[in-house]
Amino acid sequence: MHFGTVAGTRSLYMKKSGTQSLPVLMYHYVNAWSGAITISPERFEEHCRALAAKGRRGVSLAEAEAYFIYGEALPEKSVLLTFDDGFLDNYLYALPILHKYGHQATIFAVSARLGQNSACSFAPSYKQNPGSGLGPDKIRMPIAALKAGEKPDFPQVLNPYEERAGAVLRSDVFLNPAEIKALDEDGTLNPASHGRGHYGVFTGPEYKEAFLPDNLYRTFFHTEIGPIFGLPDFKVGPGLMHRAFLPDPDFVEAIKSLVPQNFQEMRSFARNPAALQDLQALYAVFADRIGRLESDSEREQRMWREIAGGREDLEKILGRKVISLCWPWGHYCREALDLARQAGFEVLFTTKEGVNPPGQALAVHRFKAKDKGATWLNSRAFIYSSPFLGALYTKLRI
Repeated sequence: MHFGTVAGTRSLYMKKSGTQSLPVLMYHYVNAWSGAITISPERFEEHCRALAAKGRRGVSLAEAEAYFIYGEALPEKSVLLTFDDGFLDNYLYALPILHKYGHQATIFAVSARLGQNSACSFAPSYKQNPGSGLGPDKIRMPIAALKAGEKPDFPQVLNPYEERAGAVLRSDVFLNPAEIKALDEDGTLNPASHGRGHYGVFTGPEYKEAFLPDNLYRTFFHTEIGPIFGLPDFKVGPGLMHRAFLPDPDFVEAIKSLVPQNFQEMRSFARNPAALQDLQALYAVFADRIGRLESDSEREQRMWREIAGGREDLEKILGRKVISLCWPWGHYCREALDLARQAGFEVLFTTKEGVNPPGQALAVHRFKAKDKGATWLNSRAFIYSSPFLGALYTKLRI
């Protein structure tokens, strides 16, 4: 079936469903580090136990796709649990809990990050291949062992930061291709796409200072050209929403030749007044040709690389079609939506709250799973399972 006909023929495919609105929960990290998008394994188990106690079941990605595309029936009290980005802690700590309580879930993987064990690629981390010493193409702990109750011993995964030479660096550990393939074969935690690189774009030529950070706290903060120390600290925004500002390539190469791209060496450079004067002089040379906005064609090609590239990468690993995409950064434009459909995606997940009736495939709403207890979680699942209550609650929140 051609995806473009889904909305127009929804009534032909709609079947009576016990679920009139599917609550979709959005998780990121499941580890011991306190953060705005982190919950502990203990809290996650409380969530899964509470859902099961109320008769709710986390459905598979295939069930959710059939519901959203064709209006296929789902049992009453169904929910969909989703995890963004593809972190190893989802595999190690969330999966066995999902299995214990009879839930399935979906994990949205950033394909270019699979096999990476440090978000700071320019600052190689001790966290590479934690625990096992295995390479990026090896499974670090078998799923069967996790389901059997064996406890993972990966303390580095539980803390997404590391201190080095007085600096704090973000150093997330991602799943590798072998692990994402194993998840797909197991079926408890179903992989889908979160784009190729989750890249941002520079949104304009304005800046206040050079990018010479003391610490690195964020995971997804750079563009396709990567984080470049010494480049003007241009504002970065969602790549599938903005037109990109492109720094002049000669300017970029000149900065890379002057400023060390290793974090520790860069910090030494940043403390050297003479070196900073050299950087300022370089800025002056390129003042009238610092960069330009990308053309319509360049913008389309860049968004296609992010959208279709992520799908192609994941399909190559999994050996099957991938038809669900969660928007990187949670933001997109009309052109990105058209490209996603052209690329073959049939279900598109947002970060906006709202109801999810059968047949609503182009804008699946999700609500953030907070570090709160069973009462909060069950109340939100109840609200978003009702088309009326969910719409009213969303309107009141806005």
